[in-house]
Amino acid sequence: MRSKLIFIAALLWSVFYKKTRSEKILKRYIKNSYKQAHGKKAKETKLGDLLEVIIRIITLGQGKRIAKFIARLFGFKNCGCDERQDRLNKYKFTKDGIERL
Repeated sequence: MRSKLIFIAALLWSVFYKKTRSEKILKRYIKNSYKQAHGKKAKETKLGDLLEVIIRIITLGQGKRIAKFIARLFGFKNCGCDERQDRLNKYKFTKDGIERL
């Protein structure tokens, strides 16, 4: 539930950001994932890192700061961002789809 609240807050914050720039950055990152999945040379893309980039784009680089603020409002000691990223980094993009490491 905590992650959902943090993600909703990040989406609300994205209203103030220009869509065109974020779309270009996201498209470039996904294109890199596609190249890696189809055997072309590209750096390995893990799911946790992709989500981190998306959150960074949406929140203007203030994702962890916003997440910690919201977590403190609800009485949690930390936001759980790093743990979530570590769990999701166990998955990577391959030519067959998403594969567990």
